[in-house]
Amino acid sequence: MTTRSHKDIVQQLARLALALTAEKDHRRLLSKIMQGCIELTNADAGTLYTLSGTHPDALAFTLMCNRTLGLEEPEADLAPVALFDRRGEASKLVVVQTFLQQTTVNIPDAYHCQQYDFSGTRRFDAQFHYHSKSFLCVPLKDHEGEMIGVLQLINAMDDQGQIQPFSAEQQQLVESLSSMAATALTKRKLIDSQRALLESFIKMIARAIDHKSPVTGKHCENVPAIALTLAEAVCEASDGPFGDTRFTEQQMYELKIAAWLHDCGKITTPEHIIDKGTKLETMFDRLELVAARFSQLKQHLYIELLERLPSLSDNAARQARRAYEDRCRQLDEDLAFLRTTNRGGEFLADEALARIAEIGKVGWTDSYGSSHQLLTEDEIANLSIRRGTLTDDERNIMRDHILVTIDMLEALPYPKPLANVPEIAGNHHECMDGSGYPRGLTGQQMSLRARIMCIADIFEALTSPDRPYKKGMMLSQALTIIGRMVEENKLDRELFNLFVTSGAYLRYAEQHMAAKQIDQVELNTLPGLHL
Repeated sequence: MTTRSHKDIVQQLARLALALTAEKDHRRLLSKIMQGCIELTNADAGTLYTLSGTHPDALAFTLMCNRTLGLEEPEADLAPVALFDRRGEASKLVVVQTFLQQTTVNIPDAYHCQQYDFSGTRRFDAQFHYHSKSFLCVPLKDHEGEMIGVLQLINAMDDQGQIQPFSAEQQQLVESLSSMAATALTKRKLIDSQRALLESFIKMIARAIDHKSPVTGKHCENVPAIALTLAEAVCEASDGPFGDTRFTEQQMYELKIAAWLHDCGKITTPEHIIDKGTKLETMFDRLELVAARFSQLKQHLYIELLERLPSLSDNAARQARRAYEDRCRQLDEDLAFLRTTNRGGEFLADEALARIAEIGKVGWTDSYGSSHQLLTEDEIANLSIRRGTLTDDERNIMRDHILVTIDMLEALPYPKPLANVPEIAGNHHECMDGSGYPRGLTGQQMSLRARIMCIADIFEALTSPDRPYKKGMMLSQALTIIGRMVEENKLDRELFNLFVTSGAYLRYAEQHMAAKQIDQVELNTLPGLHL
C-alpha cells in the first residue's frame, strides 16, 4: 500500500472541500474530485459515469482519466453503457451492477473474478497493452437517495508502482468523496433545472406575445441572436476600443435573458396597434370604406350627368360626358394614391400631404339632402402619418410597452448574476444623445450591453420580413439607416463599427435573414462607419 500520512489525507480533503464550495464549473469540480480520489488511493485510472440524458437506461462516460495511457477525456464516440440487454436482463458489467445494486464493489483482481463481465475490459487491455486488475466502483446518490452515477477507480498502486487491491481505508475515503461528487452533480442538476425553468418561462412570455402578434414574437426570438453575436464580437476584439473588454460567461447569459425579456411589456399593448399594418387599419382596413365613398361619388356624378343630358345640346352633352369621364379618372387616380399612401413607409413628402388634404375637401350632397365627404378628419390624420402606420397617440401607446417592461422587470427578485437584466432590457429605446425614451439617458449613462441592445433592436426591426407595414429591408439598406442614426448620435459609433467590420452583421444575416435580403454592402460608402 502506498504511504500517505493522515496529515496528507486531511489536507487533500480540505482542498476538495474548498473546491466544492469555490468551483463554479461543475465539470472542473467533478474532475477535481475524481483526481482527488485517484491521488488519495494512488489509483492509475478513474472513470465517472452518470445517467445519460439521451438514453434513460444507460450510463454515459462523463469523465475519464488514465495516467499510464495519458487519457484525460472520454472519447466523443464512446457509446453509453446500457443497463439492460434487449431481453430486459441486467448487464453483468461491474459498473452497471454497482448502479443497480447501489452498493460499492471492490475487486482485487478482475482477471480472477467470475461474478462480473469483464470481457470489454480484456478487449481494452489487449488493444492498448494495458492491465486492468483492481477495481473499486462506488455508487453516487443524490440528497434524496436516487442513483445518479458511478465512480470507478482502477489499479491502486503501491510505492513501487505495483498494482494492489484497494484497501478498506481507501474504500471508505472514496465512499466519502463520492458523496461530495454526488452533491456537486445534484447541485448542478438543480441549478440547470432552475435555469431551464427560467428560460422556459421567459420563452412562454415570448410565445404569449407571439400568440397576440406573430410580428413581435419573431422579434423576441431574433433580438437575442443579434445581441449575442455583437457581444461575441466585442469579446473577440484584439485591439481598438474593445481590445480589453471581455464579457464573462455569466454576463453573456445575463445579456441573453435581458434580450429575451426586452419587449415583455408588449403583452399589454393592444393588438390593433401592434398589428396595425396600414394607416387606416383598426379592426379592419377602413380604406375599403373610403373606396365605397369614391364609388358613391362616381354614382352621384353619373346620376347628375343623366339628369342634365336631356337639356343639353349634342356638343354640350359630349363635353359633359368628357368632364364626367375626366372626373372619374381623377377619382380613380386619387384612390390609387390613397391605397399606396395607406401602406405606410419610411417618409411621406409634403406634396403627398397636400394632396391628401385636397382630397379631404371633396364633398357632395346626395338626392336626399345628406352631405358626404370623401375623407373624415380621422382618416385624413391617419393617412397623413409621415412614417410607418401609427399616429402620435398610437405611437405613445406603443412606447408605453417599455414602461410596462421596466415595471415588470424591476418587480422581479433577481439573483445577483441577473441583477442587471432590468437595466440592459429597459434601456433599448434610449439614444446616445439623450433623445430616447423613457428616461432620456445618454450613452454614458447606459451600460455597454444596453447599448448593444439598442443596435440589436433596431437592426432586427429593419430586417424582419414579417412587419405588417413593410417588407424586410435589404441588408445594405438597413445598415445605411443605422449608419445615419450613428451620424445623428443616436447609436453607439464604436459598436456599429465593430458590428460591421467584424462581420457580425453578416453572420446573423446568413443564419436568420432571407437569402433575397442579403445583398452586397459597400463599406466604403456606408454612413457612420470609420475604417
